[in-house]
Amino acid sequence: MPAYDIAVRCKDCGLDHPVLLRLHIDDGPDRKQSIADLFHGRSVPPQVKAIRSHQALCPKTGRKFPLENDRDIFLVPPEFFRRNSVSH
Repeated sequence: MPAYDIAVRCKDCGLDHPVLLRLHIDDGPDRKQSIADLFHGRSVPPQVKAIRSHQALCPKTGRKFPLENDRDIFLVPPEFFRRNSVSH
């Protein structure tokens, strides 16, 4: 079963921050995609619903905020962060 990192769009600074969670789900995206878009018209798996009880930290403001809006919560293939974090 593929693993996906979680990222969330911050309400304070507008950037996407990684959440230190990884989910294992079938039929996940091959690119960064919001939970709302990925599961549009079908049920959200329980392990994805469970992340709504977590909080994220904005490194710019130091404030925590809840993961509550599915449009702002993203499943990210792990290779995405590694590939895009390397400067060329």
